Amino acid sequence: MNIGLIGAILGSAIGIAGGLFGTYCSYRRAHSQRERRFVILASSAISVYVGLFLVVLFLFPQTRPMIVIAYVCILVAGVGYMIRRQSKIQREEQTR
Repeated sequence: MNIGLIGAILGSAIGIAGGLFGTYCSYRRAHSQRERRFVILASSAISVYVGLFLVVLFLFPQTRPMIVIAYVCILVAGVGYMIRRQSKIQREEQTR
């Protein structure tokens, strides 16, 4: 095996482990059952989105700059929405 392949595998494993750990921490910090369901749903949505991004990135390498720009814009907007939605759930549940 060459060093590039090892780095790709190791980097991917660390990234996935970090995502799972972040989801676990967010789930543990959620105060209500409704908020916990939202954390799982939001984490799942982000994971699917990142996976689709990687598939599209490798299927269409010639459009890489446009794909990355669109990915970042949509990701930032999506995370912002999810933060606002979680805050709204906390206010409605008065668990903050």
